[in-house]
Amino acid sequence: MRRMHWSWEQLQQTPAYVRRYTLDFLGMIATHEEQEAERERFKAERQARG
Repeated sequence: MRRMHWSWEQLQQTPAYVRRYTLDFLGMIATHEEQEAERERFKAERQARG
């Protein structure tokens, strides 16, 4: 959980349901960031075409 700035000890002490929720949440963030990057790439390609 590097992105959450948790140490290994903190992660081990975290209940399983919290870890699962956090992984789901981080997955949603990653998906959103990928979609935003793709939109920006398409936007740049359209602008380059004129």
